[in-house]
Amino acid sequence: MKKTERDMFPLINKWQASGISLKEFCNNHNLSVHIFYYWLRKYKQQHNSLSTGFIPVEVNAVEEPSKTEVQILYPNGVQITLSDQVSTPRIKALINAI
Repeated sequence: MKKTERDMFPLINKWQASGISLKEFCNNHNLSVHIFYYWLRKYKQQHNSLSTGFIPVEVNAVEEPSKTEVQILYPNGVQITLSDQVSTPRIKALINAI
């Protein structure tokens, strides 16, 4: 039976919530690992295209006027703190790299 988006996307959500390895999940549901990866790639493409690419930015007042820095906080917990001496193109490159 040919799998469709309607069949596979709920399974991907179920696997993500399960906490078990992808291979174990596929074995438990009689799925080919290769086919699951195919649908996982499709799932990620669709869900990434739905996002705007923007994340909320919070601006805090700097407590020490002599020390200015730029902080980039990602939703996954990654935090980058830079001196205000770092150029804008360099900051853009760091943002795009992650």
